[in-house]
Amino acid sequence: MGMGHRERVVSALNHQETDRVPVDFGGGPATQIHPDAYERLLSHIGFDPEPPRMGADVEGGRGEGQVIVPSEKVLQYFDIDVRGVYPGLADSDTGEILGPLSYIDQWGATWRKASTRAPYINVDGPLQHLIDPNTSALDTIDWPDARDSSRIRGLRERTLKLRQETDYAIVLNLGNTTFALSQRVRGFAELLEDLLINPEFASGLMERVTDIVCDMASAAVGAVGDLVDAVSTADDLGIQTQPFMAPELYRQMVKPYHARLAATVHGLTDASFILHSDGAIRDLLPDLIDAGVDVLNPVQVNATGMSPGELNREFGKDLCFWGGIDTQKVLPFGSPSDVAREVRNRVGDLGQNGGYVVASVHNILADVPAENIEAMLTAVMGED
Repeated sequence: MGMGHRERVVSALNHQETDRVPVDFGGGPATQIHPDAYERLLSHIGFDPEPPRMGADVEGGRGEGQVIVPSEKVLQYFDIDVRGVYPGLADSDTGEILGPLSYIDQWGATWRKASTRAPYINVDGPLQHLIDPNTSALDTIDWPDARDSSRIRGLRERTLKLRQETDYAIVLNLGNTTFALSQRVRGFAELLEDLLINPEFASGLMERVTDIVCDMASAAVGAVGDLVDAVSTADDLGIQTQPFMAPELYRQMVKPYHARLAATVHGLTDASFILHSDGAIRDLLPDLIDAGVDVLNPVQVNATGMSPGELNREFGKDLCFWGGIDTQKVLPFGSPSDVAREVRNRVGDLGQNGGYVVASVHNILADVPAENIEAMLTAVMGED
């Protein structure tokens, strides 16, 4: 008899062999699917169209990407092992819908998108205009009320229902954390500059953000930490060719805040701690492991230095991998056979002795053929 879904995922995260490699599709904000690709997938597998809906995220449906969480019917059709749960928006949220293509989030950042099904881009932050910032500026803006319990209203009930009525692995998705949220408030390039030329301000900003993030995490993990199998957060740290910063700068300026969040999570649950970071971040992995990261998502395998076999040989004893199926070339432009081969290769180089969950490297975009999505989700079942 094969393993149950939760048993399969937990065993993989404990670096144990499983009957097959577990699969995630829609269990977190980086494994969802664009509505155009989803509509084609439904047609391809013979399912009726479904009402359009935003993907799940911590912004309550106002998230950064225009994506969809697959319906339960689709997840069961493909025998997907993972389900995601999310805190919601708080009653005290100060965000504002500006129109059909723009909104202000609870951190005061403005988001816009070019069209209904395009991704949101954050275009302005409440401290982005500062030329010579100092820490006093941190008291001039409204911050999210981290202790507003309405953010976790119904979270335990929803999670308990999943736990009691299904055998799926459950991931609590907390959303973005220190560096990404600080960039949202201050500006992408501006914060990178601050790390070097305004380090006191940068540290003060990240400290303030981490205070809020850890309080939010404490509330959510405190509510469901005994019911979930993993806790996921996100903080992009690299581009296609290199990290945003040298390891020494990361170690000095950012790592302490990641370690603080990881310690907060680990202090409240036995669940694995997942960090999502795109890009070429191999040089940062020793410090991420030391900071308390258990699982890396999405494993951008065609970024510089991110050869999956080498990653597993070097870090596989201490780190699990979640993702790894190339969304830049293979999924959109390969054949179904190419995609199946990609999955088998990842199972071979990342899944030795457990430690791997198959998923796309970030959300499946609009141009991915339905046949390729099907091939990705069925290859681990021994189907081509």
